[in-house]
Amino acid sequence: MAVPVGTGLVSSISRRYIMPDVVDTVYRSNVVTFRLLSQSKKIVQGGTQIEVPAMYQAFTNGGPYQGYQLLDVAPNDTVKNLAFDWKQQYVPVSIDRLSLIKLNSPEAVANGIGLLFAQAQMQMADNLGTGIFSDAVTNALQIDGIKGAVDAGTVTTVYGGLTRSTNTWLNSTVDSSTTTLTGASLQSLFMNATEGGRAPTLIVSRAMQYNRLHALGLATDKQTFPSAAGGQDTQLASVGFTNLLYNNTPWVVDSHVPDGSNSSNSDIYMLNEDYFQLVVNPMADFYLEDFQTPVNQDAMVAKILWAGNLVIMNTQRQAKMTAITA
Repeated sequence: MAVPVGTGLVSSISRRYIMPDVVDTVYRSNVVTFRLLSQSKKIVQGGTQIEVPAMYQAFTNGGPYQGYQLLDVAPNDTVKNLAFDWKQQYVPVSIDRLSLIKLNSPEAVANGIGLLFAQAQMQMADNLGTGIFSDAVTNALQIDGIKGAVDAGTVTTVYGGLTRSTNTWLNSTVDSSTTTLTGASLQSLFMNATEGGRAPTLIVSRAMQYNRLHALGLATDKQTFPSAAGGQDTQLASVGFTNLLYNNTPWVVDSHVPDGSNSSNSDIYMLNEDYFQLVVNPMADFYLEDFQTPVNQDAMVAKILWAGNLVIMNTQRQAKMTAITA
């Protein structure tokens, strides 16, 4: 028997049966998005902007002493706040009433609009992946992404509201001169991004740079599933992300990595995810709003909404190569 299909029913079916799959697919869409959403996601309730503290220098006092020696206990100014705007992403989902008329049961509706949401989830995954690697300069509405964060003032002169020329501790290690990938150049960049036990936890590029690493013979095949410090490569393997290990750190391919100085070759990023936070607001954490009927169309439309930003609290411990072409 045919049943009336309205916006309430479509919204209910979409939230209950389809959106969980959409969110799961977005989480697993590309490797950097997956890592951030699975281990660096932070829910923030609100505020006019996102603020996080960053330690920019060590204490200037403290050290050895003896007996009744006077101790310097003056306060130390070692923290500055980074401030970021809320950034938003959306994907619309719409269906006309004639299509709903043909889908005359809740089961048929669920099957019919499933394809629409499959397209929406792919678009949202691509949008987030692009945003996570953006510079937020080319498009100020974009996420404050890795391209702008991992920099020394060439791409972005300001990060988190602070100027890099004045706050040089915001500068990352950038190799913009090496054009041929070698073991020596990789090791130099890796060690510049390493401090004590804090080393890069993820290396990411597009496929051409990944293939160059493979050709050098410096990497270990991930298929052995080792559990290595800083790598968490078993997590990557469990969801199907192919990777090679360099210095016990997984090197992965992400198609969203931006071009280097040569448009046919990507940057190579060495990232320490311990300092990453993907801040998300609970009111727009892949939230599906109610389907609504436009006043001038016989159709229904809703939007999948996301609001947040990417925050890197220690950009000094990040590095990139921008000129590798061979």
